[in-house]
Amino acid sequence: MNLRVVLVGACLTLAACGGGTPADTGPPPDTKLDIANKAGTQALSMDMPAQAVRQYKLALTRAYERDDTEAIADTSYNLALAQMRAGDPKEALRTTREARAELDRRRVPIPAELALVQSAAAYRAGDLGAASAAAQEALELRARDPDTLPRAWFIRGLVAAERGDGATLAQAIAALPPSKQADIEADRQELVGRAALLAGKPGEALASFERAAANRQQALDYRGMARVLAMAAEASLKLSRTSDAAVFYLRAGRTNLLQGDMAAATPQLKRAEELARQTSQADVVEEIARLRKAAPRT
Repeated sequence: MNLRVVLVGACLTLAACGGGTPADTGPPPDTKLDIANKAGTQALSMDMPAQAVRQYKLALTRAYERDDTEAIADTSYNLALAQMRAGDPKEALRTTREARAELDRRRVPIPAELALVQSAAAYRAGDLGAASAAAQEALELRARDPDTLPRAWFIRGLVAAERGDGATLAQAIAALPPSKQADIEADRQELVGRAALLAGKPGEALASFERAAANRQQALDYRGMARVLAMAAEASLKLSRTSDAAVFYLRAGRTNLLQGDMAAATPQLKRAEELARQTSQADVVEEIARLRKAAPRT
């Protein structure tokens, strides 16, 4: 497998792998499988996750028809990624579990990257226990992609932060040294910010969240950027900077809205409006009204 993992989003997104090449070992290439996989990867790169899901499902059906273990693992990974991008982490979790069951039946080792995407899906679905367990598994398995280990540590850190587990959070931060890679550095800064919040240092937390947001933007991780902006709003509230919090919530909600994530956008925009009314920020209230009017009806 040629899997490159890129964390974006509530928690995460990952980069899809393409079809096989003549240099790959195993069965010869299958044109239908490769075309569907490549179409899915292209749709994902164009931020069209729903189309990517359809193409990867076609590819996965072909992989099972072909009885190709590696193609099943690769395409399941791709499909789970697309399902998370499409805002359906529960389906992504189901996809990874089905792939794992198939690999177990064949007595084939689970790729660390598949465990990682399962961890990301579980976290996005709100199952912190499953997210932590799968992240730990990804750390223990042999990874083919060098980014797999730092991504797994990031998820462990997120879970620890939500559980108030400062010791594990500190361990995760220590495993993520400063990086010139924007997405990895964003992960580290986000965990540093969450640790500062736990330690009662909202000023330090806010600075870290703002740096993380800038790196998420550079990495084109807009869902992850929105998540960090919401954390910046929380830190601002702890600093009694209510007007700043309203703006941070507005920015987070607007990005989520434009990403099609209404579940995240709706409460963020509502909170932004409440805070903006408290601080007489008419422009913020007006912008929220404009966004709601322009939002697609579901």
